[in-house]
Amino acid sequence: MVNKVTRQKASHQVLAQLKAGISDGTFPVGEKLPSENTLAEAFGVSRVPVREALGILEVSGIISSRQGGGHRVEQHSLLSQYQPLVMEIADPDEVEALLEMREVIEQQAARMAAERHTDEDLLAIEQAFNDFERCTLDDGLIGHRQDYLFHRAIMQASHNPFFVQILDNMHELYLGVLVYSLSRNLGRQAERQRVIDEHQRVFLAIKARDPQAATAAMQNHLSNVRGKLRRLDNEELG
Repeated sequence: MVNKVTRQKASHQVLAQLKAGISDGTFPVGEKLPSENTLAEAFGVSRVPVREALGILEVSGIISSRQGGGHRVEQHSLLSQYQPLVMEIADPDEVEALLEMREVIEQQAARMAAERHTDEDLLAIEQAFNDFERCTLDDGLIGHRQDYLFHRAIMQASHNPFFVQILDNMHELYLGVLVYSLSRNLGRQAERQRVIDEHQRVFLAIKARDPQAATAAMQNHLSNVRGKLRRLDNEELG
C-alpha cells in the first residue's frame, strides 16, 4: 500500500503517496485516514513529515479534521488535477523567491496598514492575531490557517486590493510554506512564543499608526522566517 521513504524531503514523498492513495481509492472518500502514528510507522518516518503532509492536504480541502482527532477524506472534484506547488517548497530557490516577494509586498502592506487602517481593519487584525496566538499556544495545533489570515488582514488594511489578490492567487504555496515552517515548532514552546511576539510587534505598530515601526517589525519577522527555512533546508538535505 505504501513504500518506505527516505529522509530527504520526507514530507513530500508522504504527500505524494497519500495523494495517490486517495486518488486510486486506497483511502476512500468519506472514510477516516489511518492515525498519524500508523502512517508514520508505515512510511518509516517520524510524525513530523506525516503531519506536514496532512496539513497540506487539509488546507487544500482534500481531507478534513475530525472531532476527537483524525482526518477524513473529502469529496474533491479537482483531485485528479491537483498538482500542488507546495511539493516544491523544499527547493531553496523557490523558497527564496517566495520570501523575497513576501518581503517586498508585506513590508509595504504593513506600512500602508499603519497609515490607512480603519477601526474595522484594526479589529480584524487583532482578532486574527488572537486566533493565531491561541492556536500557537496549543501545542497540538500548527496555526498555519490563522497565520495566513493574520497576514491577509494586514493586506486588506493596506487598502490596496492587488495585495490581497496576489496573496489569494498564491495561497496554496503560501500555506504550504507555513505548514512546512510552523509544524517544525511543535513541541518547541520557546520558538512558538517567539513567533507570537513577532506577530504582536507588527500588530502593535500598526495599531500605533507607526509606519516605520510596522515596516521594521514585518521585515524582522520575515527575515527570521527566511533564516529558519534556510536552516531547515540544510538539515533536510544534509
